[in-house]
Amino acid sequence: MQQTFTDFSAFDMFIDKKTLLVCDNAFDLFGIKLPFDFVRFSDFKSNPLFEDAIAGAEVFRQNKCDSIVAIGGGSSIDTAKCVKYFSHSDAPIMAVPTTSGTGSEATHFAAIYRGGEKHSIADEKLMPDYVILQPDTLNTLPVYQKKCTMLDALCQAIESWWSKKATSESIGYSRQAIGLILANMERYLANEAECNRNMMAASNLAGKAINITTTTAPHAMSYKLTTLYGLPHGHAVALCLPKVWRYMGNFGDIAQALGKRDSNEAVMWFELLLKSMEIMPPENASADDLETLVNSVNAQRLGNNPLRLEKDAIKAIYKETLEV
Repeated sequence: MQQTFTDFSAFDMFIDKKTLLVCDNAFDLFGIKLPFDFVRFSDFKSNPLFEDAIAGAEVFRQNKCDSIVAIGGGSSIDTAKCVKYFSHSDAPIMAVPTTSGTGSEATHFAAIYRGGEKHSIADEKLMPDYVILQPDTLNTLPVYQKKCTMLDALCQAIESWWSKKATSESIGYSRQAIGLILANMERYLANEAECNRNMMAASNLAGKAINITTTTAPHAMSYKLTTLYGLPHGHAVALCLPKVWRYMGNFGDIAQALGKRDSNEAVMWFELLLKSMEIMPPENASADDLETLVNSVNAQRLGNNPLRLEKDAIKAIYKETLEV
C-alpha cells in the first residue's frame, strides 16, 4: 500500500539507506536537504531513453544502493522506475513530483523511448512505495510548463473516464481531478499556493485513474508529435484530445463534469482554452508528415479507446490537429 506525505520529514525513513537520487538539474533550485547518504543520477533525457535507464541501473548496482528517491517531473520518476526494473531490484521508491501533471507517482508503469519509439513498462513493483506531495516545489516552474503539465492531467482524467477499462473507482478519481483542475486553473497559473496544492492533488487523482484504465487515442497519437516536433508531452496530447473527442462525439457525462451541455460544447471549450493558453500546433508541421504519424500510433493504446479508429480516421484527426 502506497503511503503519501505532505512534507519532507518523510525523507527521514531513508536515513539508514544508501539511496540512488534520480533528479534533473532543476533539483538544485529547490534547496532540498536530504538527510540520507545518496548517489546522484541525472544523466537522462526529458523523454527518458532505454540507454539512460540501463546507465542508471549500472550506477545503482555499482554503488550497492538499496533504495531510490525520484525528485522531479514525470521524466525523473519514470527513469527511477525503469532503473528499478532493469536492476531487477526490490528497492523501495520514494517519488517527489515537482510538477502537477504526469501523475507518474501514482502509477505502476513508466514511459521509455527506444529507437525513437515510445514504449511502456508495466509492473506492479514499479508503483512508488512512498510519495511526497509538497506544492512548494511548483513555485519555480515556468508558466508554460505549468500549462503543459496541467493539460496532461486534464487529458488523463478525460481519457480514463471514457476508457473501455473505466470502473466506478477510476471515474470517481477522474471526476474529482476534473473538478479540482477547473476550480483552480487560473490561480494555479498565477502561482497561488493553495491552488498549487490543489492542482498537485488533481494530478495525483488523474494518475490514480489512469493506473486503473491506462490512456487512449489522444495519448497514443501524441507520442510521435513529441519526438517529431519536440513538443512537451502535455502540449502534444492536449492538441489531440479535442479532435479525437469531436470525431467520437458522445460522453455527455464528461461534458457535464466540465460544466458544458454536451460534447460539442465541451470540445469547443477545450479548443478555446488551448488558444487562450497559446498551446498551438507546431509551425513546422507538414502534410508530408501524416503517413509517418499514422504509422507510429501504438495499436495497443488504440485498443483501449471506446471507438475503433481506422487509419483513415487517424489521418483525418492528425490533419485537423496539425492544421495542414
